[in-house]
Amino acid sequence: VGLFLFMIGDGIEIGYLSKYLIDEGIADKDRAAWVFTAYGVTTAISAWLSGALSDLLSPRKVMAIGLAIWIVFEIAFLTLGLKPANYAMIMSMYAMRGFGYPLFAFGFLVWISVAAPRHRLGTSMGWFWFAFTGGLLALSPRVADLSIKSIGRFETLWLSLGLVIVGGLVSLVGLKE
Repeated sequence: VGLFLFMIGDGIEIGYLSKYLIDEGIADKDRAAWVFTAYGVTTAISAWLSGALSDLLSPRKVMAIGLAIWIVFEIAFLTLGLKPANYAMIMSMYAMRGFGYPLFAFGFLVWISVAAPRHRLGTSMGWFWFAFTGGLLALSPRVADLSIKSIGRFETLWLSLGLVIVGGLVSLVGLKE
């Protein structure tokens, strides 16, 4: 449940942030694409690091670090980047936020792989991927659509922060090895 909520929050802006940047005059299509390219690079690096860091620190600590990164850089992205329409801050804060979700989600995946009983590992992995893709790809666009209609585009990004915080806390508080 925690991962599901976290991934809904993480994915809310995927379908409209590029258009938002262009519509608000913050970036043209090329510059908007660079924002997502920078984000993609950091998420790829973070995904690669998540397993090794989980071995070094523990999956729970890696998840907590990922959650903290996501929260801090999302707040900076919204307040220092989007609100004042500062492209450099948008680019850098959104890219830095990209380190957060893979550490959180894939730290959890490592935890599952080491803690689940061998005979339940397949089912456990299935639940992980259900929550990951169900939140990120299936429900986050719908939540964004409904939220944008009721509270607005910028405010929906604050909603995503709330969902990430709730999902992260549910996961970290509720998980016991």
